[in-house]
Parts: sequence; C-alpha cells; structure tokens
Amino acid sequence: MDIYREIARLNPRQRDAVQHIDGPLLILAGAGSGKTRVITMRTAYLVHTGISAGSVLAVTFTNKAAREMKGRVKSMVQGGNGTPVVSTFHSLCLSILRREIEHLGYRKDFTIYDTSDQVSLLRNILSEVKFYDKSFKAESILESISRTKNDFVRREAAPSGDPVEEASAYILPRYREALKSMNALDFDDLILLTLKLFKEHPVVLEKYRERFRYIMVDEYQDTNRVQYNFIKLLAGERRNLCVVGDDDQSIYGWRGADLGNILDFGKDFPGTVTVRLEQNYRSLGHILKAANGVICNNKRRMEKSLWTEKDEGPRVNIFQATDTEDEAEWVTDRISTIKDMKNMPYENIAVIYRANTFSRSFEEALRRKRIPYSVVGGTSYFEYKEIKDLAAYLKIIANPSDDMSLLRATNAPKRGIGPSALGALSDFARSGSMCLLDAFGKAAMIEGLGKRSAASAEDLFKLICRYREMFKKGREMGKIFKSLIEEINYKDYIIELYKTPDAAYRRIENIDGFVESITHYESTGESPSLHGFLEAIALTDLIEEKKEKDGLGVTLISFHSSKGLEFPVVFIAGMEEDIIPHRKSSDRDEGIEEERRLFYVGITRAMTELYITYTEHRSKYGKQTPSIPSRFLEEIPEEASNKLDRFEELDPEQEKTYMKKLYDNLMAKLG
Repeated sequence: MDIYREIARLNPRQRDAVQHIDGPLLILAGAGSGKTRVITMRTAYLVHTGISAGSVLAVTFTNKAAREMKGRVKSMVQGGNGTPVVSTFHSLCLSILRREIEHLGYRKDFTIYDTSDQVSLLRNILSEVKFYDKSFKAESILESISRTKNDFVRREAAPSGDPVEEASAYILPRYREALKSMNALDFDDLILLTLKLFKEHPVVLEKYRERFRYIMVDEYQDTNRVQYNFIKLLAGERRNLCVVGDDDQSIYGWRGADLGNILDFGKDFPGTVTVRLEQNYRSLGHILKAANGVICNNKRRMEKSLWTEKDEGPRVNIFQATDTEDEAEWVTDRISTIKDMKNMPYENIAVIYRANTFSRSFEEALRRKRIPYSVVGGTSYFEYKEIKDLAAYLKIIANPSDDMSLLRATNAPKRGIGPSALGALSDFARSGSMCLLDAFGKAAMIEGLGKRSAASAEDLFKLICRYREMFKKGREMGKIFKSLIEEINYKDYIIELYKTPDAAYRRIENIDGFVESITHYESTGESPSLHGFLEAIALTDLIEEKKEKDGLGVTLISFHSSKGLEFPVVFIAGMEEDIIPHRKSSDRDEGIEEERRLFYVGITRAMTELYITYTEHRSKYGKQTPSIPSRFLEEIPEEASNKLDRFEELDPEQEKTYMKKLYDNLMAKLG
C-alpha cells in the first residue's frame, strides 16, 4: 500500500492528525469523522518516517478493536521494520507483569481470578469478619471494591456512610492479602499493579519508557484515573503521546470513566496540538443538525460542530405513541414500510433503547410480524431464566405431556425434589407408559420415594391441574398468571437467587413485563387462549426464517452497546423523563450532561433516517403511569424535525421519495 497516496486522499484536518509526529497531540474525533482510518494510518505513518516499529505503541479498549487495528496497520507497514505494538490496556499490563511482577513480591506464574473466583473468595472473607450478616452480599462488596480500585486518586477517602462502602473499606485489605497469599490477581489489578510497579521501581519504568517512545491511546474519553496515571507515567518527559477521542461521546462515567482526562489534556500536557475532526462521513444533514442542537447544551465540552458534504436528507421524525405496546407496534409497522418501499435489508435497521429490559415489547411486535431480529449487548428477553421458568409453567399447563417443561418448572422455585427423586419419578412414568405429570400425581405409589418428595410432587401436580382448568376459560389470563406467580412465591425465589437488589429488581421487571404481555395478548386477540399466546411467542418460524437469510435481522440494542456502530435507519424509543435522562441522574448537572451525551450517541448512529418515539403513558410496576417527553427533545432544532401524527406518518419529502420508488418499480415490472 502506498501510504502517501492514501494520506493525500484525506481531508486537511485528517492529514494534520496523521502527519503530526513529536509532542502531545489531541485528536478530537467527532462521530463518523473517519477516526479509525486516521489513527491506523498515523500509526503506520510513524513507521514509514523511520521510527522503529517496536517503539510505537497503540492502546485501545477492546480485543476486537485491537485485532482490527493491528490487521489494518500490518497491511500498511511492509518490509523488515516490524509491526507496531497494538494492544488493550489489560493485555499490555499483563505482558509487563509477566516479566516484572517479582519486584512486587509475586511469582511470575500468578493466576488471574474471574468474577466467580472473586465472589467465592469474598464469601469466605465475609463469613470470618465480625460484623458480617446477610445484608452484605459478596457481589455488592465486589462492585464497591472494583470502583474503589479504579478510582485510584480517591480510593483512600473516608467511608461515605453507606454500609456496603464501609464494609468494602474494611474488607479490601483482607481481600488483597488473600489474593497475594494465593499468588493471584483480579482483572482490576492488572493495571493497578503495573502502575504500582512503575511508581515504586523507577528502573523498570525507564525500561518501558525507552521501549515505547511513541504512544497512541484510542477512546481516551473512556479512560479512568488508573489508566490516566499509567499512560502519563509511561509517556514521561518525551511526551510523544497522541490521544484520540470525543468528549461528546463520554458515556461511561457510571463505571469510572473520567471526562476530565480528555477535557484537561491540554493542561496536563502543555504545548498540546489539538486537531478537530468535524467532517462527518456517516449521516445526512438533518441528523447532524439534531445532534449538534442537542449536544451544544452541555457546558463541560470542547467546542466542535459536525458537518457533512452530503444532502440534508429527511428530517428527524418524532412520534408520540399511546403506550409501550402501541410504540412497539408503530415502530414495527414503520420497519415493514421501509423494508417494502425501499427494499432495505432488515440488517440495516436498528431500534435503540435505554436498556435491554425495554426489548420485550419490540421482540413481541417483531415476532407477530414475522420480522427477524437480534438482541445485541445483552440476553434476549426470552432467554432470561425467569422468562424460561415461567414459560415452562405455562407450557406444562397447556400441554400435560410436555415432560421437559415440567422438569424445568419442578425446582423453580425449589421443592425438595432432587435428582434421585426425579429419577424415580421418571422411571415410574416410563414403566407405566404415562407422562411425567401423571407420575407426579401418583407419587405416593412409588416405592423408595421419600414422603417429602412425594408430597411435593403431588402438590405440583394439583397446582398444574387447577391452573389448567382456570386457563381453559380463556378469560383474565393475565390475572390468572399473576396469581400463579404469587402462589409459587416466584419473586421471593428470584430475590434470594440473585442476591443483589439491582440484579433482582431487573429480573422482577422482566416478570412484570411477561405478565403484561399476556394481558396485552388477551386484549387484542379475537379468541384468546393459552395455546394461542404460547404460539405467538414461539421461536420456531422465526429461527427458520433467520436460517434462510444472510443477516440477523433488525438490531435491538441499548444506547451504551450501540456506541461505535452505525445503521442506515435508526429508531430511538422511550425518549421520556426518568428514562433518558434517567431519574437517578436528574438531580445533578453532570448526570444530565452524561445523559445528553448518551442521547447524542444514539442520534449519531443514524446514517439516512432517524425516528424518535415516546409514549403518553408507560407501564411501571404493573400500573399505567403518565409519561413526560424527554427534555432533550426540545433541544432538536425545529427545522431538523418533523412531528408525526397517526395520519401523517412520514416526512412529506420522504413520502414523495417512497412513492417515486414504488412508481419506478412498477414501471420497471411493466417493461
């Protein structure tokens, strides 16, 4: 590859970034500004100027990004000068510690503990400390310890008064001692101990400063204080440090990212050259107007404004739905319209929402339309344990011969029917040529089956039969389903199973959503039945449809997971107060600004069309609650937006385009 010919094809600002060599450089790379191309080309360009490839280090956050960057750089760097080092923070620090950790009193054959190992270790420690009681869960303590370790500068601050924080502060020294006694590190230690190594052993630090003379850090706005201190030490007095990022896309403050790292880069490194990449190659004009109109309301940011040489395109369409189900139906209808009129693959369309707990209504609506989809950044709603468990109850109630569903339901929650008891029940069913449920009903006849297990099996049999008769009526199915969940104490089981309140709360939200889905089905179906509901959520046809296609269908994704991606058509759903901005962020200016950045990230995923929806009321905790449109919607310029009603559902210009497309297709068919 002729790198100089490639550089000539860049825009002026991109060329400035690529050809800067010595001294600190801040590349403010706006969304869709060709950042990846610039940083890979700059990395290769350093080598082409005669700098040793081994002295060039590029650091990013994910293994996927590192692999892609390494492949691109390798294709640009040819000859015997080698290839620059491209790595994640954690991989880089791991390689350093493997060589140098003996300076810290560890052996080089240390092991790395994953989350389950950490939780087990903390449970052992918690059982030994005097103040331990059931209110202190190992998972909560682990979250607190991780936050403390990654907030390096402030980690020794006085306890906040939060019992979990105080417990974590007390346990952290014991946790560290226990890890070291087992010659083990956790994930956070990889960077933290490398920083400790550099601070306490200047000779080691100088060794790596000599090796890595030119350093580049991608996604700098996502770095925490530990990563900041590590990079600053490694850069040293040479200050040949290039950081790339976008303060407007800093959306990980909740997990330790420090926006000040990028905002204060010029103060930390005097003489910094700042290059702003503002030309956008992704989105059409009205989408960028909306994005700029929103983000300019943030006070803590570096001035920049995205622009494009492309057309203005259709305006941003904003629609108010009646409720959650209506919102999902409207979005699904629009997807069908776009697919039919523009012959657009489903893979080019994304639905973005606050969190994956919002996917349920969209999954159901897409299933009803037989539109394939994939859930990114989390588990599909229908793959959560609680949904599978409760669906198993419904399936065995609808079909007594469904032995697999009965096996799943048997101990969710626990009933004291262990593996040996299940084996005896299964053997009895096979010997009598009966279904497993019938064997449960005759458990008292089975020799060798304990009285407690037999009684539990018969009780479950009676429960299934009783609810079978109730569901046969095909009326008030949501109410019946809710009664079943309460009778088996399933929510209490979930609370005990998932330990931390946040995790249990999310699961209970899923349960409530499942009840709402059967209620909605009953209200819209002509002849509702339990069989009909189960058929409506069945995956069989959808799976077969996916196998016939090259892609995975419409993408359902959260704001956070969508960062770095792009789609021709984007739907942003749930733009309401308490959702975005989230209710927990509404009382802090910095919280509101991060929420605004989150919305900005969602807007800038769209390439050609953007739709935004909100509802009049939304179901919360089983009740319909009035919704307030997000304050961020008011920040979208009027000339860039188009508020839809149910009878004017498309931007007029967009509708003309669609009608012309239909006409052209018809004329083509007629010859």
